[in-house]
Amino acid sequence: MNTKTDIPNLSDEDYFSLSQNTYSEKKMKSAYENKTPLVNGSKKAFYVDKIKKDPDTGLDVYVFVQAKKKEGKWIKPKEPENVVVGFQGTNQEQLKADIISADGGNVVMGIDPKKKVKYIMKKDAPRHSKAIAKYNGSMEQALLLKSGKYKIVTKTSQFDQGDQVVAHEVKKYANAKTVISTTGHSLGGADAEYAGVNNNVYSVAFNNPSIVKLHDEETQKKIRNGEFDLYHKSIINPDDMVGTGWLLEYDRHNGTTIYTKDPSVSRKERIKRFISPLGIPGVLGNLMTSFYGQAFAKNPDTHSLNDSNFKFDKNGNIQSVDGRNGVYNQNIESFSSFSGMNGQTIKVDEKYAKELAKRLQAAIEDLKTKKQVIERFPHDHSKMIYDVKSTCGKRLEEFKDLAPGDVDDAVLFHARSVKDGVAVFYDLEEHYQTEATLHYLIRDLEDINEFMVKMANDLKEKDGELANWLKV
Repeated sequence: MNTKTDIPNLSDEDYFSLSQNTYSEKKMKSAYENKTPLVNGSKKAFYVDKIKKDPDTGLDVYVFVQAKKKEGKWIKPKEPENVVVGFQGTNQEQLKADIISADGGNVVMGIDPKKKVKYIMKKDAPRHSKAIAKYNGSMEQALLLKSGKYKIVTKTSQFDQGDQVVAHEVKKYANAKTVISTTGHSLGGADAEYAGVNNNVYSVAFNNPSIVKLHDEETQKKIRNGEFDLYHKSIINPDDMVGTGWLLEYDRHNGTTIYTKDPSVSRKERIKRFISPLGIPGVLGNLMTSFYGQAFAKNPDTHSLNDSNFKFDKNGNIQSVDGRNGVYNQNIESFSSFSGMNGQTIKVDEKYAKELAKRLQAAIEDLKTKKQVIERFPHDHSKMIYDVKSTCGKRLEEFKDLAPGDVDDAVLFHARSVKDGVAVFYDLEEHYQTEATLHYLIRDLEDINEFMVKMANDLKEKDGELANWLKV
């Protein structure tokens, strides 16, 4: 699997537009069947290349291929610049599959997305079509199977199915310069993040719940260490209980969480939901009423993909909906003009600089630990050879025709190389180069870290000077 995540040259607004399109099923079907491109506000066009659905699991996926112009007309290239896999969010028409199984089972309860479920369906029905029912082994279902007109099909969750769709696109364009990415809103955004992390592709999601716990323990550790922060972005209205957490505020999403306004008021409202003269039943009533109102009744509408919840600057980068400069980076609890992970400007304040310095110092300490292990390796290697010779030497009496020198000869024979008469089982040059590289890398990172600390202190000093000046 490709371990390098490419960053596409698409804006937040481009992903917003594609996520909106996933809810327009008739429009998508028409674009797919008639092979007509969808043109967005930034004058980019996309063809609907594939539509994948499964009514039993709630899967609704559209594969968008970026079009290009040739002689003034849009065409679908064999090697497109971008391919975006768009996931539709919760569909109330698929109440059981989306809201109960995916939203409730996977997102809330953390049920394994790869868990297999058996369904019974007509023998000639396509695998991802609507099943008659879940297989339960009843006498009635046994008779259906015995008739030869029905079959049992095993399906996983829409998270795992979507993961497989993205994996297929990654494999399809493995030898091309095409950049794969994912997007979606609400449950669709969670699908996009899950598949994005698993397939090492970029993702932008809107008002999506956190699904960190759906990943394996190793991936969860990487998420919490911030290893995916540059490649996965959750753009969240802090008033929205789906995107921020229906009970307590989410600790984090898979990557960087961007709030579209100052979350302080939203956090106060969250606290109010836990206050009720009716005790726990009253609190649960408050939570359920607020969640249903936002997610489904749209009263207030904090969840939808609309201009009141998401605004963009002239370049298509997300911006605050309340008129502030910059957006709120929840990962570092600070405002910054974080416009994207695609080479655009990131405003750095004192808090941001200190957080960067802290993370950089942690990386330096980790590299130092690795360097110590590498430096110690020749000693460990020599001890290993000594232990092997010692163990074999103690057993020589079991073999009539072997002498102590035969053990030395055997070790030298199997060694990768011999230096000064000593067996060496590793590449000396590669070891030297690795040790030297780490030495200079640590030195350079320490210089950068020193600069970051100084920058944070300078920013604090300049803020102080500005405050004094404003008092004059």
